[in-house]
Amino acid sequence: DDLNCIFNDDNAEKLVLRIRIMNNEESKFQDNDEESVDKMEDDMFLRCIEANMLSDMTLQGIEAIAKVYMHLPQTEAKKRIIITEQGEFKAIAEWLLETDGTSLMKVLSERDVDPIRTFSNDICEIFQVLGIEAVRKSVEKEMNAVLQFYGLYVNYRHLALLCDVMTAKGHLMAITRHGINRQDTGALMRCSFEETVDVLLDAASHAEVDPMRGVSENIIMGQLPRMG
Repeated sequence: DDLNCIFNDDNAEKLVLRIRIMNNEESKFQDNDEESVDKMEDDMFLRCIEANMLSDMTLQGIEAIAKVYMHLPQTEAKKRIIITEQGEFKAIAEWLLETDGTSLMKVLSERDVDPIRTFSNDICEIFQVLGIEAVRKSVEKEMNAVLQFYGLYVNYRHLALLCDVMTAKGHLMAITRHGINRQDTGALMRCSFEETVDVLLDAASHAEVDPMRGVSENIIMGQLPRMG
């Protein structure tokens, strides 16, 4: 009874909500000087409501997703594969929704969303929602997409091995000196990647022993590695 709210249609591109304070006619004559001092001014009251709504209230949609784009895929990678009556695989184009932003957990919980064909390219979010195996497949898919964009071809076994190394420990490991060179491996294997001089000096100062079980160490020493 104190506020009057006027708003436009939910499907409008820009949502507008107008809030007005309803002043009771009887309260105008009943207020005395003491009550008017304690009463908050109308403009301050509206500012408090505005600050609270802008920070905490979600009018529609999902908070982390800013915009949704609807398009018909033209590439084979985004088309849906179906099996025809003749038993053949056929790619058909269906309308897709692509979002500016990601919130996989909230999107998957929506009733009208197909969870089978919903995916995200945020690998950290995939790790939190679906686990390390889903992250491995997502990393492989993203690397394939980048290589195909530039017209390059890399055999599957190389990409699969790289994805396995990144996810073998149960968490994502960076293929940099901060990730792969922090593993418990021999000094010669670590120096073959990055920071060669620093790794060898550190290994020499600690009298580190390399068991020479890997491929890189044996190649550096000019001998045949233990491999099938």
